[in-house]
Amino acid sequence: MDRNNEIDELRSDEAFAELLGKAPPRPSPPASDEALIREAVHAEWQQVAGGHVRRRNIKTFALAASVLLAVFATLNSLREPVVDVSDLQMATIEKQFGEIRVNSLPAGSAQMAAIEGGDLLETGADAGLALGWHDGGSLRIDENTIVDFEAENQIYLQRGRIYFDSEEGPLSSRPASTDAVELLIRTDHGVMRHLGTQYMTSVAADELVVSVRDGVVSIVGAVTATAPAGKQYAITGAGELSIDDTNGVDDWEWVEKSTPVVSLNGSTVLRALAWVSQESGRKIVYVDDAELVASEAELRGLPDPMTLEPTRAMEVFMSLVDLNARKEGDVIVVSED
Repeated sequence: MDRNNEIDELRSDEAFAELLGKAPPRPSPPASDEALIREAVHAEWQQVAGGHVRRRNIKTFALAASVLLAVFATLNSLREPVVDVSDLQMATIEKQFGEIRVNSLPAGSAQMAAIEGGDLLETGADAGLALGWHDGGSLRIDENTIVDFEAENQIYLQRGRIYFDSEEGPLSSRPASTDAVELLIRTDHGVMRHLGTQYMTSVAADELVVSVRDGVVSIVGAVTATAPAGKQYAITGAGELSIDDTNGVDDWEWVEKSTPVVSLNGSTVLRALAWVSQESGRKIVYVDDAELVASEAELRGLPDPMTLEPTRAMEVFMSLVDLNARKEGDVIVVSED
């Protein structure tokens, strides 16, 4: 290395030190991780600087370095919750069927009134669960699934399949929340965060699959991506990503089985059909004046609560009014008789 190059590199290193000094304070990752991060940032800095540093670029690059350090700090914080959540009610049980175990013990109805922080939940074959998430929304757990409720707004999906709907349904008895619903789903292949969403997460030993029915889901892990509505992102353990369309109906049939029971008596047909739409993923299309009729017609004389799956319940309550509903693929067409 000649003298000029050596001087340029020293100036670059001095600028790099100044850069890190300008970055605002952030939560610190472990020393071992921070050393790796700094090495990566330093290598990128040398490439950007090209041996000749201009001070006006320092502030911009300092922000980038700060963001990178913050990302690693955030990911590190997801590894091990530091807050004791053992007495925190994480979710209420709204429906359960089949064999359910909590902390390796069989769960009876009395024990299953709620899920608390630190609980490890496992469903058997042909089992399922609907949970009212404590921060709002509905969390569904499919058969052969293991979920660890490890932090206030975070769960660890070890194996199996879950579904989350961040919106309260049209027939929900829970008060509407004005705050955004927080839920992080951690897996061995990445962490999912929703942005006003209905989505499904499935994890196996060698693959993570995220299917988005509505809204947007961010994924951070071996692959960092943003999955939009109508798409299915599959990520292998090796970090390979494939993107496909997801069917809003067929891929989600299991979700209907775990729909919480509701009361339809006194509801308008319009609200009842909105409930069917949200749970089944089928869009409601009204023909001519059918929507006006549906908004005025009230349902009476139905089983209370309604335990049937939404599309099956629709067949029952539509027989009581002067309207007709027929399924056409992922659409329900409603018309007057």
